[in-house]
Amino acid sequence: MRILLLGPLELRTAEGTAVHVGGARRRAVLAALALEANRVVPVERLLDLAWDHTPPPTARAALQGHIAKLRALLDDGLRLETRAPGYVLRADPDLIDAHRLDRLLDRARTEAADEAAVPLLREAVALRRGATLTDCGSAALREGAAARLEALRIQALEQLAERLLRTGRGATVTAELTEALAGHPLREPLVRLTMLCLHQEDRTAEAVALYGATARRLAEEAGIDPGTGLREALARIRSVPRAQPCAAPARLPREPGRFVGRDAELAWLGEQSGADGGTGTAAGGGQRLLVVTGPAGVGKTALVLRWAHRNAAAFPDGRIGVNLRGFDETTPLSPEEALAELLRGLGAEDGALPTDRAELTAACRALLTGRRVLLVLENARDAEQVLPLLPTEPGCVVVVTSRHRLTGLLAVEGARALSLESLRAVDAFGVLAGIAGRPRLEAEREAAERVAGLCEGLPLALRIAGSRLATRPHWRVATLAGELSDERSRLAALATEGTLSVAAALELTVRTLPESAVALFRLLGVHPGQQVDTAAAATLAGTDRRAAAASLELLYHAHLVEESAPGRFERHDLVRLHARHAAEELPAAIRETALARLFDHYLATTAAGLVLARPDARHHRPAHRPSGGTPEFATSADALAWFRAEEPTVRALIALACRWGAHDHACRMVENAGYLYLDAGLFRAWEEAARQALTAAETAGTAANRPHLYSNHSLALGWLGRRSEALEQSERAVAVADPESLPVLRHRYLSMRTSFADDHGEPERALEGFAETVAHARKLGDPRLLSQALNNLAHTLFRAGRAAEGLEPIEESLALLAGRESDPYLVISTKTYAQVLRALGRTDEAVEQIHRVLELGRAQGNQAHAEFDFADFIGQVMDDRGLKAEARRHWERALELATEQGRMTRQVEVVQARLARFRS
Repeated sequence: MRILLLGPLELRTAEGTAVHVGGARRRAVLAALALEANRVVPVERLLDLAWDHTPPPTARAALQGHIAKLRALLDDGLRLETRAPGYVLRADPDLIDAHRLDRLLDRARTEAADEAAVPLLREAVALRRGATLTDCGSAALREGAAARLEALRIQALEQLAERLLRTGRGATVTAELTEALAGHPLREPLVRLTMLCLHQEDRTAEAVALYGATARRLAEEAGIDPGTGLREALARIRSVPRAQPCAAPARLPREPGRFVGRDAELAWLGEQSGADGGTGTAAGGGQRLLVVTGPAGVGKTALVLRWAHRNAAAFPDGRIGVNLRGFDETTPLSPEEALAELLRGLGAEDGALPTDRAELTAACRALLTGRRVLLVLENARDAEQVLPLLPTEPGCVVVVTSRHRLTGLLAVEGARALSLESLRAVDAFGVLAGIAGRPRLEAEREAAERVAGLCEGLPLALRIAGSRLATRPHWRVATLAGELSDERSRLAALATEGTLSVAAALELTVRTLPESAVALFRLLGVHPGQQVDTAAAATLAGTDRRAAAASLELLYHAHLVEESAPGRFERHDLVRLHARHAAEELPAAIRETALARLFDHYLATTAAGLVLARPDARHHRPAHRPSGGTPEFATSADALAWFRAEEPTVRALIALACRWGAHDHACRMVENAGYLYLDAGLFRAWEEAARQALTAAETAGTAANRPHLYSNHSLALGWLGRRSEALEQSERAVAVADPESLPVLRHRYLSMRTSFADDHGEPERALEGFAETVAHARKLGDPRLLSQALNNLAHTLFRAGRAAEGLEPIEESLALLAGRESDPYLVISTKTYAQVLRALGRTDEAVEQIHRVLELGRAQGNQAHAEFDFADFIGQVMDDRGLKAEARRHWERALELATEQGRMTRQVEVVQARLARFRS
């Protein structure tokens, strides 16, 4: 059986025979259940609808009677079930015409081919048998549902008309459109389609008259003018310019020479456009709009032109290119100018071109009707410049190139985007070789690869560099590599005698941005790092995070920064250097103020990280809270992750402060960052930063006030295995220590001196020294220092072959650290505990503890240390068990980790000795 709602309510058998339903109430109940098929309709709603909002007290009983009667009428295809809090009609949606209409519409929307969609839409339109839901027995139901169902029917009719117009058969639906228009005279999409179908039926005068009548009614009844769609339809009807015969215009710039690489990107263009014969063929339906974006000089236009020329056969009706000049020194092309250029490319006579934008758009779309044309729109400034140029013809493909990401085209038009990146190293070498000569570059391969790397794989930079070599045959490639290696002259070296240069291309991009983004870009030239986060950018600019985020978003859309993580951005070196040159043109006072704010930001952030890593450690904060605030660290692992990402910037700022004579900034930054360097395992960088700050302080005569700086340098040297230098710096720290710092620094010095005695094979002296440090720590009353001293004593006893004596001090050390899961000392003591247990033959417990070391290290963000200790220890366990190959594998991994960290402690030397024993 079937239920028909799109007209008078009817129940029909499979053979088409009408079945008498009954009175108005019963028809209302059936209609309500059918409209909500396969969904529960509450009893209260059925009562409300069947009795038009005024059910009597007896209505509930009467409803049950109607349900029973309907169950007797329906067959197995339509089952009426009781489901709290009401009833549900179980049915195949295709058995109810209203749902069938909905499904046909959905299927038609997903059909790319017009020929497949038209039969579906014709069936959908034909489902209507008259006014919807007449004789349904409920005015309330009709008022609530009829308008929605009628809107679906009109949508089906409009879609059918669109499809038929595209295939040149609009005349076949004119009668249905005219009938529908009688009930919806002010529905502009319906009026537009009726006009176009009338025009296609050669009834142009009627189409123009319909426009005039609609315009008058809109003015009289709504007080508005016709919308864009109607105006464009009128322009299309009245203003199609005369066109000279031009079967297949070929108006693209020439194919670029010496094109290298980009195979994946060329394949993407072919696949997305359908030019490769895949599912995206233009004959298959919807408009193809592709957007290729990327930074200045990355080769967007070259890529598109290469693809367009190589796929000309896929566009038999023509290929037309228009340079929109969005990033030229001159004014960008207006949409009107671009449309006129497109029309001329399509063969339109110049004197017959309209001047109104809507008429130009309509004329262009009219000339593209039924044609399969490729439009290449180069250098678009924004989506608004492109939108009027887009054809409606499904056979056309439009490829847009831009330095901006044009997200508006993706959001509004469903464009598909390709973000073009720098060339791979092998292809970058190929570009250089194609210009300067491959034999010459192969003869100096290392220098040539250095040049390609300094050009960052940017085709514009590579072509300029190659041309400089080609015009200077007497130069060695190494000469150019040396010139480019100097950051002060790199951009100047990437310029020709004319106007072609990387710097000029970048500056044209910058100039297209709002002033706030331009200002931030120039201030970022003060920032010495490649990465910048929103908080640092806000502080640098002296604004809040919201404003900085908005400016960074604009820079991102212009490909002047790349987002590496939410809120974190990276800059290519060439962009960074251009920003630096731009910053140098700012007044000195502005630069110095911005840099001072940046110092404060990193001082505040390293202080926040240090508080988490070592809550009791001394730290420095700026006098004023940075305007951008600091990153929010929930754990010490978060702080370490931030520090690892930002360490190059921290070190660069320290060096910059030293050159500036702002040694106090540098010293405070190193003192804040010391434990972060330690926990991150960045020992070489730590030593370099501490040495620079200490040298600056000594030159300024203020080093005597920096005992903690000497201590920092001492620790870094110790981790690098430079023990005698470390001891000297530790002695200096004690010598200049103030009364408040002296006890802790003296304790650290005693511990270091004793560790060195242990390293030099003097275990008895080391045991005496560590016993002294334990006693010293007990007097200080510092549980963390005491736990460290106890750990050192236990470790020395273990190494002296007295592991049983080491068990008590290491267990006390761990007890002092109980509940301090984020304390790095807990990792160290747990490792010693594992070593003692292994020495006592309690191997399973020892392995359990070394796994805990790994877990703690990872949780604290200090996995580099923990993974080294784990690999070394497991190697020893494997060696104990006679599994030599496994032991060697773990020790090789440990040595690899130590090399990455620049770590050279006695433990590393022992691992090296074990591996040397294997090799011998």
